[in-house]
Amino acid sequence: MALANTILAQAATDVAHEASKGGLPQLNVIEDGSFTNQIAWLLITFFVLFVVVWRTVLPRVTTVLEEREEGIANDLDSAGRLKAEAEEVKAAYEAAVADARAKAQATILGTKDAIQADIAATLTTLEAKLAENAEEASARIAKASNEALASLDTVASEVAAAMVTKLSGVKASEKDVAAAVTAALASVEEA
Repeated sequence: MALANTILAQAATDVAHEASKGGLPQLNVIEDGSFTNQIAWLLITFFVLFVVVWRTVLPRVTTVLEEREEGIANDLDSAGRLKAEAEEVKAAYEAAVADARAKAQATILGTKDAIQADIAATLTTLEAKLAENAEEASARIAKASNEALASLDTVASEVAAAMVTKLSGVKASEKDVAAAVTAALASVEEA
């Protein structure tokens, strides 16, 4: 234990002696004479590292950078080529769409004209048929009217004779009743 106490006492004395000098002992390299040694080793280490980087690392980095630059240039060329192709495809697409629209418009106009011509022909046929039917109907109406008017004298004579017989109880002659009905009808037609 005495040995341990001696070592501790020596350490405490050394620390007190160093503390009295002031500053950090690591930075007292000039006083120790190790400054030139450290400078020499610094220069040797720097030179060795410089040669290693210059001969091994720098060529690799240069190669990687050149490959990357070539890759980027190739990618840009490919992108430019693809852009030009895309623009050509777009122009072809727009031309095809415009052509399709023009054809569709022409087809629509042609179909519209054909439908209008069909409608006009159908209307003309229908109007002719309606006019023919109207003429036939007018002719039938006129015929029926004439027949009704022709039979009106007979019917009116029969009704008048029946009325005279019913009201007066006397049977009138057909000739007298027909003359009276004809005179009455003539006065109605004049009015």
